[in-house]
Amino acid sequence: MALSLLSACAEPGARPDGGNAASPMIAVSLPPATDTLPCTKATTAPGRSATPADVATPRSEGALPRPSNEYLDEAYREEMLRRQMEANDAYLNRRPLPETALPGAIRCAIRAEDALRPLHERKVYDKRAVEKALTAAGLPESYVRAPGSRDRMPHDGVIIGNWTGQACIVGYLSREYGAHIEYGSTTADGGCLPAGD
Repeated sequence: MALSLLSACAEPGARPDGGNAASPMIAVSLPPATDTLPCTKATTAPGRSATPADVATPRSEGALPRPSNEYLDEAYREEMLRRQMEANDAYLNRRPLPETALPGAIRCAIRAEDALRPLHERKVYDKRAVEKALTAAGLPESYVRAPGSRDRMPHDGVIIGNWTGQACIVGYLSREYGAHIEYGSTTADGGCLPAGD
């Protein structure tokens, strides 16, 4: 899902009036993020909650001491492989959401799961039916597609993604596992879902 990002660029030392680099830089601040999906304002049953997406926990790993027999040391090789695999998947990591994003994200996640559950009960996994159900639940223009090799979700049915204006709503509708929705930040590469295959 493509996200619009606001940015302002100027050459170092540039002045708005076109003067020379001797003037101080002018700081540009972005407007605060706000919820834009209708589901962020929806009412939900008291006591209901939603599932937060996993947040990356940075490891405090220093340099791995290289043994003299590194090609024969199984423990060393296993740890090197684990670190390499972790680094390869780092673009999928999510970070904690700001407190202001939580209420709307939780409401939308609950509404999305409530919209998908009846489809699973009727065994409907069609992309258009999922889009229609999500739109009716206040999540218009949801990104719905078949699972890809980089998705950390079941590989049957469909996966969904949407952006509240402050948080991602992601999840799946699976023939085997049913409906599951989470809320969280964008991934490290800036999207709600990895690119499809």
